[in-house]
Amino acid sequence: MKKILLPLLLFVTGCATQNSLQEVTSTESLVEFRTQITPQFLQQHLEVIAHDSLEGRATGSDKIEVAANYIADFYSDLGFTPMGDDDTYFQSYRLNAEYTDSLVYETFHIDGSDTLKHSHNVESPEATGDFIRMFGGSVPQKGDVVFAGFGVNDSERGVQHLSSEDIQGNWVMVFEDIPYVVDGDTLINPNITSNSRVRNILVEMDAAGILLVSDYSQSEFQEVAEMSSELMSQPSNISLAYLEENGQPGFPKGFLQISPNLAAAYLGLVSSDELDEKKENLVRDITEFTPQKTDFYLEYTPHDGPGYMNAENVIAYFEGADPDLKDEAVVLMAHYDHVGIGAPDDSGDGLYNGADDNGSGTTALMAIANALNEAKSQGYQTKRSVLFLHVSGEENGLLGSRYYSDHPVIPIEKTVTNFNADMIGRSDPENIQKGDTDYVYLIGGEIISSELDSLVQTANSNSVNLRLDRKYNDLQDSNQFYRRSDHWNFGRLGVPFVFFFTGVHEDYHRPSDTVDKIDFEKLSRVSQLIYTSTIKVANYDGRPVVDNQQFIEITRLQSR
Repeated sequence: MKKILLPLLLFVTGCATQNSLQEVTSTESLVEFRTQITPQFLQQHLEVIAHDSLEGRATGSDKIEVAANYIADFYSDLGFTPMGDDDTYFQSYRLNAEYTDSLVYETFHIDGSDTLKHSHNVESPEATGDFIRMFGGSVPQKGDVVFAGFGVNDSERGVQHLSSEDIQGNWVMVFEDIPYVVDGDTLINPNITSNSRVRNILVEMDAAGILLVSDYSQSEFQEVAEMSSELMSQPSNISLAYLEENGQPGFPKGFLQISPNLAAAYLGLVSSDELDEKKENLVRDITEFTPQKTDFYLEYTPHDGPGYMNAENVIAYFEGADPDLKDEAVVLMAHYDHVGIGAPDDSGDGLYNGADDNGSGTTALMAIANALNEAKSQGYQTKRSVLFLHVSGEENGLLGSRYYSDHPVIPIEKTVTNFNADMIGRSDPENIQKGDTDYVYLIGGEIISSELDSLVQTANSNSVNLRLDRKYNDLQDSNQFYRRSDHWNFGRLGVPFVFFFTGVHEDYHRPSDTVDKIDFEKLSRVSQLIYTSTIKVANYDGRPVVDNQQFIEITRLQSR
């Protein structure tokens, strides 16, 4: 009798276990818990993350440690598994940095056979009279000063301000503001951004550096220069120590701002008023201009002392319920650092709170974790596991995500998808003007994996029905958003990703990026979409694959 019943009992038990797993991992039931993501929850935590007392959460500062501890304590209270070093939530990594003692700028005026040397004030390390170091400049640079107008080429409109061999190895002086549209006429393609201009001049054309001529008056420039000099104690040229040890140095090129008086002198003008007039004439005759080598030569010598700092990612783990799939993971990511304390704005505020960038993404992950935890308390879990990855160092060059991708706690081959949330708490001017702010930009997805894109679309239709805007979802997009945030460090390794983003606004990287500007209703809706997309991918029977050959080829080239 026993010999007959034992196989029958095992069969019944097996069916019950399978049914139980199907119930526990029910996608429909899990999706319902998205309503746990509320504006009130997000605001409660964002008011801490972006509080003045955290002083802008600069990577390596003691204040960002307060944010890291707050995030880690949150996951500890939920009971999520710590996945950092030594059974903590912290994955630590070392950064090299430069600490400025002084900067020396020497201008040589070459007049025929005569050369006149001008040494500029070197007592204020970051702002030396006629110069402000904006970024870069980790090694000495010298070369002729070449005036390149607005520093752009737009062949469709006949603008060729960089068509000269004199650019390579020399300093390129350009006006800061690019005149896209003047008096209703489009002079420059709007897709040519300031960032792409910098890349083109410094990287593709191999200039020694850029001298940026802003619209500041001389007195305004001096005021900003003095305020910048007070920031001399802050580290610069921050880089991952282990990459430098492998022969990948920090950024050597200089990006400097130059006083209007000195810019006028370089151009043989008497005053900054004449400089303004030259700019107006350049706008009028924008297609007639070609680069001009000036009679000046600039030597830049940084006296930077080497140093280092420690930084950390915060990592928490929500284990899946399916014994066959729980070793795979969906990685949800947001950077929690910002730029710290910097040059004050017109109000005198120099504290960069970073509420949208990226307090919004940080709190979105916390809200998603809370929703998953609530689901688990009611007996529901995803099939695959979910890893919550809060990275630092994004503002310094995607450093924390690069470190993680080279030192993953879940093997890359077991990482099914990466969802990155960065600046998802507001709307950009374009959509505000149209009166249509119920949207989110999707970057990645269909240009990488058609399966992943389909899952996100389904998640959207099953939840919040946001307008999925693909304006920037183009491998040829001049903004290059597909590789300008932390998701790229997964994409370069072949992991399909979606970057959730709501656009750049007037407070981007300014002290005015504060909590009171956040649209918490929108932030909750975007967060619910990310949550629902996570459920869809974590419970997907298959696995999204990279199936766009163009993306494969581009990542192969850019990852070398």
